[in-house]
Amino acid sequence: MSGRSSDDANLTYGDIITVLNSEGILLDSNDDLTLTDSFRTDWRRRIDQVAEDPTTYLGLVVEADPESLVVDDDEDGIAVRDESGSITRTVGEWPSEAALLADVAAFVSLGEWLPEFEALDGVERDELVARLRVFLEACPSCGGELKEGEDPSDAAAAEVSVPDVSCRDCGAALF
Repeated sequence: MSGRSSDDANLTYGDIITVLNSEGILLDSNDDLTLTDSFRTDWRRRIDQVAEDPTTYLGLVVEADPESLVVDDDEDGIAVRDESGSITRTVGEWPSEAALLADVAAFVSLGEWLPEFEALDGVERDELVARLRVFLEACPSCGGELKEGEDPSDAAAAEVSVPDVSCRDCGAALF
């Protein structure tokens, strides 16, 4: 971010809101946060593009040859590994394909909308991208309606509240 040194702590919630607001991504009116129509439209277009060829876009995001990426999809979510070298490394984990599509598309869109995006460290970029999922209005995989729920088993143990959002139609978990 502008004026931040590499010694600064990770982005705070206030930093994220300020930057997204100043770059025309987020509207903050009367303590109600929403995406701007132009960013929402761009992000949805990117989700559709990523859905056509997710591995290629994922390769761009994690800076790996798409041919070397292996996607494991099971009941616990999706894990992506890079098997290009002698050491296999996990390059990302998502609760569902819908979350993966949303995040990869957000990564691409934010790279175009935020001049500072590439200068952020990996943790800050991941945090920013994942936080955008809360603004989804429809499932990235099937276009279905999203529903919010509660996960009481994790609520007491969690230091930070994490939304429980999933698709009513396909059941994809977004958080």
